[in-house]
Amino acid sequence: MGYWLELLDWILRDPGKLIRYLVLFVCSVIVIVQLSECFTKLNSPPISTHSYFSLNDTVEMPAVTICREPPYKEDVLNSLSGGICPHPKYITCWNNFPFNDLELDDFFMNSTFDLEETILGEQYGLDGLTKNLEIKSSLHFFMGRCYTLNPKIELKRTTRTSGYSLMLTHHIIPGSTMEMMLEKNPGWHVYIHDHRHEFTELNVKGAARSEYIFAEIDEEIEIKLQSQQFKNIESKETPCSATLSYSDMKCAELCVFDDLATKNNCTGPWMTGISQQPCDNNKSMRALIKDYGIYYESDDDIECDCKRPCNARIYSTFIQSRKQLNSGQQYTQVWIYYSTKLVSMVEERPSYDTTQFIADIGGSLGFLLGLSVLGLIGILEHLTLFFCGGLIKKQLKHEKHLQDDAERQSQKSDATDITDTTLEIATISREKKTYIDE
Repeated sequence: MGYWLELLDWILRDPGKLIRYLVLFVCSVIVIVQLSECFTKLNSPPISTHSYFSLNDTVEMPAVTICREPPYKEDVLNSLSGGICPHPKYITCWNNFPFNDLELDDFFMNSTFDLEETILGEQYGLDGLTKNLEIKSSLHFFMGRCYTLNPKIELKRTTRTSGYSLMLTHHIIPGSTMEMMLEKNPGWHVYIHDHRHEFTELNVKGAARSEYIFAEIDEEIEIKLQSQQFKNIESKETPCSATLSYSDMKCAELCVFDDLATKNNCTGPWMTGISQQPCDNNKSMRALIKDYGIYYESDDDIECDCKRPCNARIYSTFIQSRKQLNSGQQYTQVWIYYSTKLVSMVEERPSYDTTQFIADIGGSLGFLLGLSVLGLIGILEHLTLFFCGGLIKKQLKHEKHLQDDAERQSQKSDATDITDTTLEIATISREKKTYIDE
C-alpha cells in the first residue's frame, strides 16, 4: 500500500512526467513494430513488376511441335493387336495382344507416322534452309509420335520467308469415307512454345505457355508471332531455376510417370526417363492406361514439386491469313514468322533494399522518438559506459597505479641524486680545509 501511495504522490507532484513516459512508451512500441516489419521486408523483400519494350537486333524463334490427327495407323493397330483397335486407349486393343511375341516399343513405333509421313520431303526450313533446324521426335500415348522443330539460329530479318516454312502431308483424302469414320477431323496439331521446354501432352502448369493451332488438310496458314520475355526473381515462397536447360514441363511429366510406374509397377513406351519394366500383360496395361487417362483428361493442373523457370518466353500467335491451298493433294502450307523485332519485357524486381531500410529506420526513430545522429551517439556513449564502466574503471585504476609507481620511483631517484651531491660537496670542503691547514 505504501508503494502505491508513494507513486501517486510522485505523479501528483509532477504530472508532466507521466505524460512524457506514456508517450515515450507508446512511441517505443510503434517503433519496435515498424522495425520488425522493416527487418521482415529486408529479409524477404516484396516484388514489383516492371514492363517495357526492347528493340532487338535479332529475334529468337520458338520451337514448333507437330502431331498428326489421327495419331495412329488403324490398319497397323488392328493387325498387330489381333483385334479391333482404332486407338491404343480402347480395351479391344489389349484383349488379344501378343505380349510374348511383340514388344510394346515396336507396336507403338510401327503404328505411328514417320517424319516423311508428317512433313513433305525437304519442304521445310527456317530462313529458307533446312540446316537451320533441328528435328526431334517424341512418343505420346494419346497424340502418337510428334516432331519438334528447334531453331539453331536467331533471325536478323522479320519477314514471312525468313521464318518457318512447313509443308505438311497427310494420307486421308478430305470428304472420303475414311474421313467420315474418324472421331476427329484429320489434320495436324501445331504447338508453338519455348525451345528450352520439351513438349508434353499432359495438362501441366508449363503447358499454359504453349500456343495451339489446328491445321486442316489443304490449307495455307500464315501465323504471325509476338514474343514476351519474363524474368522472375527467386524467393523463399516462389523458388525458380536459372538453369537454361531446365524444363518445368518435363519435370512435371516425369513426376506423373514416376507416380504411375510406382502405382502400376510397370511402364509404357511413351514413359521415357523412368527405370521400370514395361507392362507385360493385359491387366497391367489396361490399369496403366486407365490411370494415365485420368491425368490426361483432368482439367486441374498437375501438382508436382517442380520449380518455375526464372527466365521464360511466351509466344502469342495471330492468324494473319487462312485460306484454301487448292493443291489437289493432302498438303497444308504453314508460315510462322515475326513482323517486328520489338519484344515485350516483363521483369520482377525487389521493391525494398538496404537504402529504403535505412530511410525507414531513420524516419521511425527520428519522427516518433526524436532521435538524431548526435543523439544516437550520446545514447551509445552512455550505453558503452553502462556496460563497460567496470572495465574502464579498472583500466583507469591500473593506469593511475602505474603512474603513482612511476612518480614514487622518480622521487626516490631525485633524493638519491641530492644525497650524492651533498656528499661530494662535503668531501670537497674537507679536502680544502686540510690543504689550508698544511
